[in-house]
Amino acid sequence: MNGTIPREALPDRLRGIALLGIVVVNAAFLGISTGGFTQASVDGTANLITALLVVTFAEGKFYLLFSFLFGYSAAFILRDNSTPNRRRYLRRLFGLFLFGLAHAVFFFVGDILITYSILGLLLLAISRSSDRALRRWTIAAIVTSAIFITAIAALLTSLPDELLAPSNLESALTTGSFAQASLARLQELPNTVLTVLFLQGPMAFAAFTLGLRASRHRLLAEPKAHMHLWRRMALWGWVIGLPLQVIAAVLLIGATADDNPYSLTGVTGLALGFITAPILTAGYIGSIALMIARKPQFLSIMAPTGRMSLSVYIGESALLSLLFAGYGLGYFGQWGAFPVVLASIASWAILSIFAWLWMKKFSQGPLERVLAIITGKKQVPL
Repeated sequence: MNGTIPREALPDRLRGIALLGIVVVNAAFLGISTGGFTQASVDGTANLITALLVVTFAEGKFYLLFSFLFGYSAAFILRDNSTPNRRRYLRRLFGLFLFGLAHAVFFFVGDILITYSILGLLLLAISRSSDRALRRWTIAAIVTSAIFITAIAALLTSLPDELLAPSNLESALTTGSFAQASLARLQELPNTVLTVLFLQGPMAFAAFTLGLRASRHRLLAEPKAHMHLWRRMALWGWVIGLPLQVIAAVLLIGATADDNPYSLTGVTGLALGFITAPILTAGYIGSIALMIARKPQFLSIMAPTGRMSLSVYIGESALLSLLFAGYGLGYFGQWGAFPVVLASIASWAILSIFAWLWMKKFSQGPLERVLAIITGKKQVPL
């Protein structure tokens, strides 16, 4: 026996699914407008239904799933609280920050890795807390998130029209060169980072703490041992979470179709969607865990994509940037919601095939290898 811990199957498969959900949300910001869906992009039955489906099933849900898995994985490094591993964790956060900065400047300004690297410092500070203390942190983060989201929604309804107008980034993405688009993203980055931190940060941190606790109890390592939990999560997600998300999507996309997304109706849908998104995310985790407990090979095809999550995440933005930006094929703002989301699914499929082929020959993805070097390990820890 060599003492190696077998790699858990469920986290990689969840990551593979999360990457699909993340890219279909990001697609509107990469291909339609810097504000996401527009009135023109939801015109027509196919476009309208597509936007409703994205907001209902994906927006606000899959970044939480990824955040949960971030906390779950962090526990493997921080478990023994040794000084070398704490340093390795800090180097890993620094590596994620560098990748996030490059991703935000060159491909997608709405990057989440920068936020992860910042919140990861707070996770390190409380990583040795008891389960009871972590539960309190989770509750505090959720309450803080609800307050921030409500405040942002209220602010959006009162902002003057000139502040809600398209930014310089939009024109740079439409007709600018790669350098011009990158410079415009860099100029927009401080505002975007603050928006992501306040809108998504607290809820992401709540998911961090839940993932940390789940890792302590090896919830994802042995799905069959927690069938009651998975059933309860699935029930809550589909019976309570889904109807709330449908209502939120109808309000938000309805206001968008009326060309008034920042009306009271629109921001109510936005706030309701983000605040209640964790319920449906829990439903996803519970449902997938149930299926894997019953059929161990379920979604095994997602494993290579999940193991290369960093490469695929940034690769999706790179492919879509080349398709939509002016320095690429130049379709930014010209397609409706349906073809844009379809293109995002295609990018995920292409990169998933690439991951499957790559992992047949290598033990790490290309960007994962670089991150492992920055972290100070030759191999990514299992």
